[in-house]
Amino acid sequence: MKKNFIYALIACFTLSLAACSTDPEDATSKHVYGENENPYLKTNADAVVSTKAEFPISRLEAKTVKLTDYAEKFHTYLGMTVDETLAALSNGGVVFYPINISKNCWSRTNPTKGTNGWYYNAAGGLCEASSGIASIELDATKKELVLNVLETAPVGTIMSINVGFAINNGADFDDYIRFSFDVTVTDPSKIVISGTLAAGDYAGFSINFADYADAIEPCIGLSVDEFSKQVKSSGDARGDSSITPTIAMYPVKEDGTWDETSEYTANGLGYWFDGKSNVSSYGDNCVYFIESGEGSVFVGRYVNIASGTIIKAHFVYAMIEDHSRYVEFIVLGTME
Repeated sequence: MKKNFIYALIACFTLSLAACSTDPEDATSKHVYGENENPYLKTNADAVVSTKAEFPISRLEAKTVKLTDYAEKFHTYLGMTVDETLAALSNGGVVFYPINISKNCWSRTNPTKGTNGWYYNAAGGLCEASSGIASIELDATKKELVLNVLETAPVGTIMSINVGFAINNGADFDDYIRFSFDVTVTDPSKIVISGTLAAGDYAGFSINFADYADAIEPCIGLSVDEFSKQVKSSGDARGDSSITPTIAMYPVKEDGTWDETSEYTANGLGYWFDGKSNVSSYGDNCVYFIESGEGSVFVGRYVNIASGTIIKAHFVYAMIEDHSRYVEFIVLGTME
């Protein structure tokens, strides 16, 4: 009898462990989200419309996305035309909400701009108009999404704004179309970039210097080819004392000053960084790295970094003998 009681306790304990899973895919029955819950965002890359939106600080004009350009996606993923989708918003059959990518969920937040729009603050979070530097709004009459950056947005602003239409079936928002905007506020003297670091340890993306010759050449005073060669040579000088480095890479601190004292910790002219973008030596506190080669700089991730992690790599290349000759990079990366 005592043995049977022990077996029963073990069985109950095992069941309780299975019940603790928060992953919707692990649930034995589908979770029904209440009115005060933010539904989990089911992964569906094919249902995403991605747009890069660059706003030169001297000309902050609204950018629009015409929903009718994506009529096929509406038909495929919502089973509706664009007109039917917009009509269903009024009766609750379809919802239009922001999406929180860092938490991988929808955000049931009341509009802060008009009847179908939201303001975003400098951290990329939803906010009221008083602290907003960007906004997105649905113009149902024109069948457009309207993206704006306000004059209060500083140069170097980089953020990801995501909104979506979803079928409201009372249980989840799994049938949806998501519109994703990579927003940057640029200045001719700064190179502002956003990109996605692919899944996988040490995966990332390269930034080709040739793509930014218009910024590099006047700021550094070298052709982009010569700049690339000197970046490579200066990196090689770390292992070869016969080479004299001419260019240095410096991380830019939160207050805007350059970190000229930290030693390189990654390959070439490069550094490892922790989750707060502080220079780090290689190890388990690392989150991402930047390292230079001839013709490009690579932004990569450390091992086992969670999907949705967002990093901001801010650094300059400067001529060692003349710091007035430099080019600045501000890179926002989102990890798949």
